[in-house]
Amino acid sequence: MVILVKNFILLALLVGNVAFATPNHFSSVVGSALVCRDQISAEYFNGYMTTYFGKPAFTSGGANWWKVDDQLFNSEVEYIIVGAGQDFIGATFKDDPDKLMAKIRDYMGLDYRQMDVEKWIAPTAGVIIKYYDKTTPSKMYCIGSPHTPVSS
Repeated sequence: MVILVKNFILLALLVGNVAFATPNHFSSVVGSALVCRDQISAEYFNGYMTTYFGKPAFTSGGANWWKVDDQLFNSEVEYIIVGAGQDFIGATFKDDPDKLMAKIRDYMGLDYRQMDVEKWIAPTAGVIIKYYDKTTPSKMYCIGSPHTPVSS
C-alpha cells in the first residue's frame, strides 16, 4: 500500500510539471496575428494558447500572459499576451526594437515606420513599442480586427 501511494505521488508530481511543447504551427498562427495579417479574436487566441500552453502564467492589464520558450521571426519571445474581453494579441521580445524590426523585415518582408520616439507601425497596422524591461526591451501587438493597412 505504501508503494502504491508513493507511486501515485510521484506520478502526480511528474504530470503537474509537464512542459507544453510548442506546436509546429505556432509561428504561422501567432506570427501572422502579431503583424495584423490575421483576424484577431481574443476568444480564439485565448483558446489556442490554453490548448497548447496550458493556463496563463498570470493575468494583468486586461490580458492573459503566457510564458513562452520559443522564437517568432527568429527573435526570442518571453510572453504572449492575449486580451481578456478585448480583441488584441501581443508579445514581449528579448531583442530591442531595431533588431526585432530588422528580423521581421528579413523574415516577412515588412518594414516599420517610426510613429514617435518609442513606437513603430507596419503597413499591416502591427505595432512595435519600446518596452521598459531589462530583459525584454520590445513589445509587439495587434489590436482589433480586421485592420486596414496603413498607407506609406
